[in-house]
Amino acid sequence: MNKTIYIGELALNVSLCADGHADTGVGDWAVNAAVLDGQMGLPTIWVGEAADGTVGDHIIDYLRKANVGTDSVDRFSEGVSPVRVFAGNDKSTAVDHKDYPKEPVNALWPRIDEGDIVVYGSYMALEARNHSRVIDLLKHAKSRKAYLVYLPYFEWHQVPRITRVMPSVFDCLELADLVVARNDEIAAIFPDHDIDSIFKDHIHFYCPRFLDLEPAAKIMRFFDGDKSWTKECHPSDNTDFQWSAGALAGIVRALTEGKRDADEIMEYGNETAHSELASAISHPCIH
Repeated sequence: MNKTIYIGELALNVSLCADGHADTGVGDWAVNAAVLDGQMGLPTIWVGEAADGTVGDHIIDYLRKANVGTDSVDRFSEGVSPVRVFAGNDKSTAVDHKDYPKEPVNALWPRIDEGDIVVYGSYMALEARNHSRVIDLLKHAKSRKAYLVYLPYFEWHQVPRITRVMPSVFDCLELADLVVARNDEIAAIFPDHDIDSIFKDHIHFYCPRFLDLEPAAKIMRFFDGDKSWTKECHPSDNTDFQWSAGALAGIVRALTEGKRDADEIMEYGNETAHSELASAISHPCIH
């Protein structure tokens, strides 16, 4: 069976609630998609970094309990893993408490075989400290005939000026076989454009295939060259966060099984997005 390799940031999220208690959750929607893939029995590996300390141990334990391999997570000792604190469920109030080493991530890269799926995104793929290291791994994966999926997203407080990271975004787009994005995040990267224009004017030149996820409307839109498909997904009580993580997990599962047809990929995403497995994700980031 083909395996999935996720590359991205690992953080602990803390929501300070009005009644005085705090909710916590590990990682973003990509981390939780990897967790769902691991729970579904897909060979899944995370590549990233986590401090050798209490927070890092908690993050690693969360991944391992879901059968996600962590041998390629760099456990650095000089610094601390990011703790992302925000008020209630309002991500606009987020403040990061972190201390990364000055050196780039020094993970043991996993073996990459033909047909493996490599999913990459978050600020880790863009920041100056790690961008070249991540691009080198992606080029190696490409040469090994892996299938590359780029998730263009990051936390907005990490990038006060989008123009500073756009060259790195384009680097990541250029290596992708498929781009998957949530509609609000891709629209924020390319403002003042609708989804059709974003694909035509900004993505298609670099990557001919793009899957747009609209969690609030429970809709998926797949663009492939000059063709596009829209799928209205099952009604679901899952939060937007749960739905997004589930959709991505299902999309990745389809790709590991060799599915390349747009309808099949979206149907796998649809089924996992509204599943009980996705609804079991406990996370303070409800968007």
